[in-house]
Amino acid sequence: MNKTLFERLLDYYQISQEEYERITSEVSLTTFSSGHQFDEIDKAVNLVKDVLKSDGKILVYGDYDADGIMGTSILVKMFNYLDKEIDYYIPNRYNDGYGLNVEHAKEYIEEKYDLIITVDNGITAFEPIEMLHNAGIKVLILDHHQNQDTVPLADAICHPIYSHFGETPSSGAFTAFMFSITLLGRIDKYLSVLASISLVSDMMPLLDYNRSLLRAVIASYKHDEFLAVDLLGDKETFNEQLIGMKIAPRINAIGRLCDDTSINEIVKYFVSDDKDFILNYHSYILEMNTARKELSKFDIDKSNFTGEEKAIVFIGDFKEGIIGLAANSIMSAYHIPVVVFTETSDGSLKGSARAPEGFDIVEAFSMLDDILLTHGGHAMAGGCSIKKEDFDEFKRRFIKIAETKPLKKVEHAFIDLGISELTFDNYDLIQSFSPFGESWPAPLFKLKHIKVSSLMYSRDHKHVITNIGNRQKLVYFNYPKDKLEGENFIDVTGYISKKSFQGYIYLEFSVKEMFPAK
Repeated sequence: MNKTLFERLLDYYQISQEEYERITSEVSLTTFSSGHQFDEIDKAVNLVKDVLKSDGKILVYGDYDADGIMGTSILVKMFNYLDKEIDYYIPNRYNDGYGLNVEHAKEYIEEKYDLIITVDNGITAFEPIEMLHNAGIKVLILDHHQNQDTVPLADAICHPIYSHFGETPSSGAFTAFMFSITLLGRIDKYLSVLASISLVSDMMPLLDYNRSLLRAVIASYKHDEFLAVDLLGDKETFNEQLIGMKIAPRINAIGRLCDDTSINEIVKYFVSDDKDFILNYHSYILEMNTARKELSKFDIDKSNFTGEEKAIVFIGDFKEGIIGLAANSIMSAYHIPVVVFTETSDGSLKGSARAPEGFDIVEAFSMLDDILLTHGGHAMAGGCSIKKEDFDEFKRRFIKIAETKPLKKVEHAFIDLGISELTFDNYDLIQSFSPFGESWPAPLFKLKHIKVSSLMYSRDHKHVITNIGNRQKLVYFNYPKDKLEGENFIDVTGYISKKSFQGYIYLEFSVKEMFPAK
């Protein structure tokens, strides 16, 4: 290792020192999106201003995930700043499904709304928006999902790609935030925090304006400024890890479990100034998140799986909003493709699939297209629905696909690291490349030639937990001791993080993969 760690990091991200200095230079909320504008932003803003002038009736229609909830909260708070009371609706995933539908369009026509704003949905809602248009109701779409060749009959559309804001996809809440800047004529810090949460929760590429906004929010965030967000993060340091590990899952728990219109209370949580309500509803969020964890648990030890299967397919007693989490936990335990189905109210089966790297769920679904009612997703995660009577056929064929298409080994770029380089100064250097996330991953490091006899295990011999320095630990969960029988030396790849336990601060090397030393 003749190159310094800094040089190795530049090579890993394939950037020059000048580019490093640019992406780590100071950024603010006033400069993060310089030079970017939606095509129809003036048209969209004027549309809303006209309705405001006539004191028209406005409704914001959002979505039940964190992005949709953040986007809806941004718009409601924006109108609050303008002393305009509006209505809003977060659909229920079980009764309403995703996006604006015909039933709600009819309802809004009867209630004589003047303007409907969709956020985090709407770009493919052709029929309901045409109904609203024909009834004389104005429609503004603030969305980020992929559009088709044509778009609905909306009066204005703001969309990161369709509206040529930039080349980097962004979130629905980001779109709402950018709209709020122009309508309010200023940048609101709280709304920027809500938008930044959506960037991580919806796994948007942390590049360009997405990255700059998240960096600006992290740098300027102060505790005791925004109670609702502070509580969700347990008042810990606000960054992309906290959003991904605590804040976003807790928000999403409401949408996963709530099966009535009370889901709309979560918007009130983010826009209300009522401290008692915020504190009480926060307790409810924690209860729902605990329930989410319990409901998504699957007792591996009591299952009928032997560990010899090439794929796992079954019908579980899970709520529809939980099946993806259940599939992911099973996949993590078995490291093979998993499809978990649950029965829906119409008698069909809705499934969520997860797979390790090296297996393509989309390709597998394409080979089962003749028995699928719906399907979509990407290589490692997807969803589908089938008729209940087709389950056995689906299971047989999916497992056959997994048997004939074994997992392909995926090689990842890594940075060679000596154990002596595992220092707090180097950790700070690594963190200077953050925030890490989609399209800008945390660096993967490789430690070589570790003596197997030096490894320490947990009491049940299931987890590697070894001190490799004064304040450094190597940790690998779910890797039983017997897997290393016959090996003398190993190499490991993994990630570095800073941990704290009862005031003791240390660095943890969390192992991603362990294999015999070359």
